Amino acid sequence: MSFIPSFHRLKTTFRLLLCSTLILANSSIRAELPELGDPTLQTFSSEEEKKLGSMFYRTLKNNLVFIDDPQLNYYIKNLGQKLATHSDAASKEFNFFIINSPVINAFAGPDAHIGINSGLFLESANESQLASVMAHEISHVSQRHLARAINESGGSSIATFATILAAILLGAQDPQAAQAILYTGLAGAQQNAINFTRSNEYEADRIGIGILARTGINPQGMVDFFSTLLSKSGDGGIEYLRTHPLNTNRVSEAKDRIKNIQLNLPTDSQDFQFAHARLEVLSNANSLISTRDNAAAYNNDISLYKYSLELIRNNELIKAIKNLEALSRRNNHPWIKLALAEAYQSNNQSRKSLRLLRELSELFPGYLPVTLLYTSTLTTNGQPKKSISLLKHQLQINDQAIIYKALAQAYFKNGQIGAALEATGNQYEKEGYYELALQQYDMALQQPNLSITTKKRLQTKKETVNIAVNKKE
Repeated sequence: MSFIPSFHRLKTTFRLLLCSTLILANSSIRAELPELGDPTLQTFSSEEEKKLGSMFYRTLKNNLVFIDDPQLNYYIKNLGQKLATHSDAASKEFNFFIINSPVINAFAGPDAHIGINSGLFLESANESQLASVMAHEISHVSQRHLARAINESGGSSIATFATILAAILLGAQDPQAAQAILYTGLAGAQQNAINFTRSNEYEADRIGIGILARTGINPQGMVDFFSTLLSKSGDGGIEYLRTHPLNTNRVSEAKDRIKNIQLNLPTDSQDFQFAHARLEVLSNANSLISTRDNAAAYNNDISLYKYSLELIRNNELIKAIKNLEALSRRNNHPWIKLALAEAYQSNNQSRKSLRLLRELSELFPGYLPVTLLYTSTLTTNGQPKKSISLLKHQLQINDQAIIYKALAQAYFKNGQIGAALEATGNQYEKEGYYELALQQYDMALQQPNLSITTKKRLQTKKETVNIAVNKKE
């Protein structure tokens, strides 16, 4: 029997799961959950973990609000990949993402899906602190702590994840309840189900410190961030401390471990500070602009950048452009000029926007945030052919769903419906929505005047996706 239940089987047990979910969410009483796999299975394999990881991530995507910003996503993925490269799981395909939630938490889900809440990101004072949390979560993956916990639990952890998956079905009728269930599952209402043990935490700290040092990031950030969390833990409101047991002993041990490591490594980066400022604006529904509307009041580059983003959001474009033009003359960070290009475009100054983005594209070739904004602006301004060419080149560097999404939009604007459908299918396949990918490929095959090569390529893609669907069942 497969250890992971298919989605069809999950549907048939929905009522039992939903009942169990409500018990888990609202009571400390251990729920009697339905059998979701062979409890005698001794090894939780990588293939089974991959299946669960796919279900887990799609559930998150369907029920929680992700930060959907190319610049922030590029930053978190790039930082995460640098760290992962120096771990024992360097060959594994990690997926780093930011969830828009003020709750201070992070988690390592099955199959290397690592989520960082915006609340935790913003609580980090520098890159070393954020990277310390990410290195810690990467260590949980490299040591297969979750898989080992599932193995040792006899299936109770799988049941807990299944209750989270039930939120997909509930979400259509009650999104708030679905989100509550999702957070409850992640927060670990069942402490013995998915929480990491204290020994796991010490091990992840030890390995994480090594990852930080090998990556060239100061591990002092781990001690500092732990100390910050402990100082704020009096009211028990720090979610990270519920899912990652922390006490003064762990802080002391981390301090001892870094004594023998050279601490002249950098603790921060300009990239982090710009990302922190951008996230603070994008994750906050309310304006952060104070009553001071004079740019001189924002006396450093980061605060002026953040202020300018707020001005763009408030449609005060002339003011934003003036600030960003001045800022770009003294600081060459690409995010400043990207914000300026956005302001130009929003202010109907398309030529200026395109000229600036072309310059950035030449200055930072292959830099994904620049490519995505440049091609989007080109497509919007009636130049989809150029977008298509640039995006195809970008795919040779980053084979990511977001690029296929942009490519589909450019193809559609250029009247290439079949190519747009195929690109959308590629996007869905990358995101793990295999049934939707098959629909797109089928519709692409129905387009007139397809070449023999195109038909064969689409048929091959369908076969590949069907194999993936069969594995998922």
